[in-house]
Amino acid sequence: MKKVLLMSAMLVTGAAMATPQFMLNNGTSVEAIAQQEKVKIEADALPDAVKAAIAESDEVKALPIAEAFQITQLDGTFHFEVIFDNGTEEKLTKKYDQEGNEIKG
Repeated sequence: MKKVLLMSAMLVTGAAMATPQFMLNNGTSVEAIAQQEKVKIEADALPDAVKAAIAESDEVKALPIAEAFQITQLDGTFHFEVIFDNGTEEKLTKKYDQEGNEIKG
């Protein structure tokens, strides 16, 4: 009888310890998905500050813009992701804040 009670207690304890870890991993994934909203925009819709930063950059001023996105965070802030066609299969991507400053990393 003692073995049955001991095994039952161990089983319940093990299940109770495993459940929170599963819940933590699952909740983190949902948060990462809902963290930002990425909306494709036309290159002409980029703010003037971003257009000026692109025109002043020797690295990208001669490259055509393949795609542009406005990425909005949950806190309401946003930045822009601009993908340039540099003639290779792997295109060049740059990120800019609203004032036209390049975001590194």
